[in-house]
Amino acid sequence: MRKFIILILLLTSLKLSAQTERTLTPVNWKKIEAEAKDNPQHIKTLMGYFMKVDADTALTADERILAFYGSTYLGKGVLEAEWEMLKARREGTNDEVAVMADKVLAINPLNTNAIISKISYYRQVATADPDKAWMTTDSLKVYAVRLQRILETISMTGDGSRKHPFSVTSVGDEYNFVNYFLTISKINRQMVVDTCDRLVLGEVSEKYSAPDIYFDITRVLEIEREMFK
Repeated sequence: MRKFIILILLLTSLKLSAQTERTLTPVNWKKIEAEAKDNPQHIKTLMGYFMKVDADTALTADERILAFYGSTYLGKGVLEAEWEMLKARREGTNDEVAVMADKVLAINPLNTNAIISKISYYRQVATADPDKAWMTTDSLKVYAVRLQRILETISMTGDGSRKHPFSVTSVGDEYNFVNYFLTISKINRQMVVDTCDRLVLGEVSEKYSAPDIYFDITRVLEIEREMFK
């Protein structure tokens, strides 16, 4: 399944490392939160462009960041719904996982765990009945392109170093980014360092050669706190 997702993403060959010189666009959380409060429709409009299969090329880096990270301010209850979906992954059927993924996506259509669950669902449908494979092609493309854009957007926000961590909206973003964008499957340890998650990697790839990677979990911690209010 992992190899299949990597294949259909058709991700760029951009090499990422703390030593690579490239333009970074750090996430301004206060600015995004203010925009979500004062002009949520703007974020929704950007999200619409972000999700269209052939329309995202017109968005700037700042607009892509506002669409993805701003999406987390527009709906409530995503964490609880995501937990139920992940439970269904462990214990339920493929159809049950797809139903739960739809519930997550109804709250936030840019949730990476739910998107991957939908890709997995359509892949299993096509595998179980090859005669139905043609019916899943368009849906697979929609979710694969959406996931690709999200992971590319995350890559714009940092370089994985402690000084310039990648910004994420969930722990799932971290693992999905490492697995499907950096094509690294071995993660030895995870630890919290201030407002960052540090993952100690068990291997390197053509896209990332450092022994560890940092993620800014500012928004992750906020969402967790909001759940207990």
